[in-house]
Amino acid sequence: MPKRRKGANLSRRTTNSTVMRDIRARIQQNNTDVRASMAQLREARDERNQQRQLERRETRRFIVNRRRGIDQQRQQLLRAFTSDSFLRLAFQYEPDVEYYAHSKVVIGSLDKECPHCHALKFKNEPVGMCCSSGKVQLTEIETPPEPLHGLLIGTDPDSSLFLKSIRTFNSCFQMTSFGATEIVNNIAANGQQFNSTFKIKGQIYHKVGSLLPMPNESHKFLQIYFMGGEDSERALANRVDARCDYHNLNSPFARRIVTHLDALLNENNELLKLFKSHMHKLQSDNHAIVINPDRTPAGEHVRRFNAPVVDDVAGIMVGDRTATRQIVIRRRNNNLQFISDTHRSYDALQYPLIFWKGQDGYCVNIKQRDPVTGAETNKNVSSKDFYSYRLMIRSGRDNIILRCRELSQQFMVDMYVKIESERLRYLRYNQQKLRPEEYIHLRDAIAKNADTAEIGNSVILPSSYVGSPRHMQEYIQDAMTFVREYGRPCLFITFTCNPKWQEITSLLLPGQNAIHRHDITERVFKQKLKSLISFITKLHVFGPTRCWMYSVEWQKRGLPHAHILIWFVDKIRAEDIDSLISAEIPDPSTDQLLFDIVTTNMIHGPCGILNRSSPCMVDRKCTKRFPKDFINDTVTHIDGYPIYRRRSTENGGQSFIKTISNADIDIDNRWVVPHSPLLSKTFNAHINVESCSSVKSIKYICKYVNKGSDMAVFRIENTNVNAPPLNENDEMANDDDRPNWPVYQFQ
Repeated sequence: MPKRRKGANLSRRTTNSTVMRDIRARIQQNNTDVRASMAQLREARDERNQQRQLERRETRRFIVNRRRGIDQQRQQLLRAFTSDSFLRLAFQYEPDVEYYAHSKVVIGSLDKECPHCHALKFKNEPVGMCCSSGKVQLTEIETPPEPLHGLLIGTDPDSSLFLKSIRTFNSCFQMTSFGATEIVNNIAANGQQFNSTFKIKGQIYHKVGSLLPMPNESHKFLQIYFMGGEDSERALANRVDARCDYHNLNSPFARRIVTHLDALLNENNELLKLFKSHMHKLQSDNHAIVINPDRTPAGEHVRRFNAPVVDDVAGIMVGDRTATRQIVIRRRNNNLQFISDTHRSYDALQYPLIFWKGQDGYCVNIKQRDPVTGAETNKNVSSKDFYSYRLMIRSGRDNIILRCRELSQQFMVDMYVKIESERLRYLRYNQQKLRPEEYIHLRDAIAKNADTAEIGNSVILPSSYVGSPRHMQEYIQDAMTFVREYGRPCLFITFTCNPKWQEITSLLLPGQNAIHRHDITERVFKQKLKSLISFITKLHVFGPTRCWMYSVEWQKRGLPHAHILIWFVDKIRAEDIDSLISAEIPDPSTDQLLFDIVTTNMIHGPCGILNRSSPCMVDRKCTKRFPKDFINDTVTHIDGYPIYRRRSTENGGQSFIKTISNADIDIDNRWVVPHSPLLSKTFNAHINVESCSSVKSIKYICKYVNKGSDMAVFRIENTNVNAPPLNENDEMANDDDRPNWPVYQFQ
């Protein structure tokens, strides 16, 4: 430290030091002010946060209390609506109440997703109807390339023609012929023909011929793929000509579709590639190609046959021993071979537009898998589970089968017959478990000393087989037991599917109608039917229910309908019929919605002189006995159904104008089908409600409910007069219109 000079005043203030001290003082003051401001801001922020927290708590408390109040009110309303309002509600119909919107009636939307296969289902559908709760795991059918994809989804200019005649275009390329005991043409009672659904009677069979035709014969089916020419373009033209000429496709648009699809299948179909790759190995007509029926031949190790498809195809000499289910395709032969419906190529050979790559279909050795580990189990996948998986709608995936319209109908019928054949084969080869010798007709025949050679080796269908005579007989005996115990039924209800239900129309793909999607109509109808049965038997809208039964059938146009018999604890009195059942048009000024429903769904015809071409007309008479007569009061003492009140317009009845064949027709109460206003408004469908007023009609009703599917009776006779007599027992062939119903395990 330097020494202080003499005379130096260290306490003096220089200009610089004064300036620095002032600056430091101002900085300190500013810092103090800033600290004070920050403290104030923090206090204000804390106050605001506390206020916001208080507001949030109050808001949350208010919302919670309001929700609790709403839930309590809803629960109280539902309890009151269930216990009080629904009881005998059909006798106290109110036009202003929206019965159709109640949670116990609404079936919901298709939004319940399976956690295993992502199939979409309704809330009340069975858990395992899609994939057996993860036990069925199949590879998806890939989306086809263009132009097939554009033709199916409607973006191609020729899509309309293709979808309208898709079965014909599939027939152009199928490698096997499709046959049945009888392919049914829908004919109305008046003789008019209509084709709304695909129907067959009897057995379905697929046949395959040789790769090359016999000399001087034209190419057919699989043989067309091997038509040649001077070059590739000439060969393609020859194939297109053969396909179009055979199926009468003469328009240039159809020929363009056939040309594009021919090129697509020859490029992508693995079965065609295998046939062509093995064609040069067939040195003579004594050689043949054999396709194994299963992915893994019996007795071989599973890992040996899991990769290339070529391993499953072999060349043999004619006369070599082959298995019964193997497909043997000869180089040139005049015979046709039946293809087993359990062969894995059964589907791909018949439906090349669906299985465009030649993908494997169902075979008997597909194993179920563990839902958790994915490992194979020792149980096989049934054909029902296989095709139930194939026909489901899945989130984010396009199901090509459901886009094929009439072709999908044929495919569903074909696969339904396959499922039923598998069940019948099981019953045929397991007769000992059923103990058929105990059945009454065989015991009676033996007791009467009948010739055992004439009795035959019959196959018994047990009552557990749905649709069999014993199954239907068991149900009719149950019905007659109800009658013996509880008397006549109170109501006979016919509930018909409405193709215009919002649940159906919302699931249709662009350009489709309900007739193209039997899978949707049957699933929605099943849920509506369950809702209707619950509405009647659990909510007691007609009163407490004692017992009930129903049977489901299909109309000629393909729509399902149910016949329902209901027994109530308290019988319906004659004076209550008018408040329960109506055969009149509602007043649109008081109930416009019910008026629209009745005029749309509950009007018969009109027929007779107003419409001679109506389907109900036979011999110039209505088979349903319409139009009815006007009557001011219901009459119940007659033998049969009551004569319901039908007032004329002069006595207070309603009427409306309906246009038929460009003619305006005045429709009055003579054309109204008896109905319940409550059921009609709640379910928006054709629901015919009849009161059973006579004991004589009970047996007919019970038989009608359980009569089963339509059948044809025939007898086999030998035209040789010297031959021994044949067994004259009648046989019955089943004509079933419910291809999807058993696939989805519906009863």
